[in-house]
Amino acid sequence: MNAVALNCRFSGTLQPMGTQTAAFELFDAIIRLPERAAPLVIFADPTFPGVAAWAEVRDVTFVSLPFSTWSRARAQWWEQFTLPGLCRKMGCAVAHHPITTCPFLTRGVKNVVTLHDLDFLSHPEWYPRSFRAVYTFTAIPGLMSAWRVVAISEYVRQEAATRLGIEQDHILRVYNGVRFLSDGADDADSGSPAQSDVPYILCVGALRPRKNLARLILAFRQLRERYPDLELRIAGRAEPGFSEMPGLLDLLATPNLQFLGYLSDDDLRAAYANAQVFCYPSLDEGFGLPMLEAMACGTLVVASNTSCLPEIAGGHAELIDPLSPDSIAAGIQSILDLTPEQRAQRISRARAWAEGFNWQQAAWSYLAIYQELM
Repeated sequence: MNAVALNCRFSGTLQPMGTQTAAFELFDAIIRLPERAAPLVIFADPTFPGVAAWAEVRDVTFVSLPFSTWSRARAQWWEQFTLPGLCRKMGCAVAHHPITTCPFLTRGVKNVVTLHDLDFLSHPEWYPRSFRAVYTFTAIPGLMSAWRVVAISEYVRQEAATRLGIEQDHILRVYNGVRFLSDGADDADSGSPAQSDVPYILCVGALRPRKNLARLILAFRQLRERYPDLELRIAGRAEPGFSEMPGLLDLLATPNLQFLGYLSDDDLRAAYANAQVFCYPSLDEGFGLPMLEAMACGTLVVASNTSCLPEIAGGHAELIDPLSPDSIAAGIQSILDLTPEQRAQRISRARAWAEGFNWQQAAWSYLAIYQELM
């Protein structure tokens, strides 16, 4: 048994969210590592964008599975009870699960699980009862039985140690990478929904309670008194099943507010690059990938002073109190009032910081974990 299994059921959808994007980018980097010694067995759906090409990479055994047609319940059952036996049958000593859940019955296979957050424990009010029940009976036992838990930030690492009591030497920290590494010169796209001569604030995130959109909109209403032409643009999509946010629908009707819905990668890149400010007032995050993407595209960031965001921002974001619309408004105003020279200096430093988060570097870190366990 000398192969590594990659559980790719989360590695692609037609409209991937942050964790799904991270799962795809990480596995893509691992699969394409030069001089990778470990053979890989990939359980994946070739209909997902970018996934079919993995079958052509050396030392890869591609096991095709129709994840796109399965319900969440069927996929969870397969992961918990079918996958461990498949891994053992195909000679896998290690199996990597990229989004928080993994089998608690290992069948002798050493599980590595990437932990993105523990919000379902720390903020149960944000999640439906069925979601919490599934994660209580799958994620927690799987995390407790895994040979290595890999947190995507030091904040998540400490959460795992505190809330789950996992021994520190079983929890490692490997940062995510960033996709949009460019100087922003070619990011503006005349066909993009973000293209405009009007200055705007951008926020990216699903319509979930933790994204704190209501307070951001209240802050925007304050700013319009001083900047009447300013717009707020929100990119993301609703996620059925998550807790409702009282009053949000009324707030979304605020003048000069555009709800862009889900954006393609090209449109999202343009939205970042053309924004005056990227605002990320989230109440809790495990990593905060959109914040780094904005920096990489040359846009200055306002972000919450809570959870992992100060750690990931590294001093290159204006930090605000996410519970205070006044604080959010003041943080945005401080960016809007910068001189062109001040903006250029801060953009340069922030872009250099974002470029330090590299998917290939993350892939090498995971490969070292596989090799240690094998």
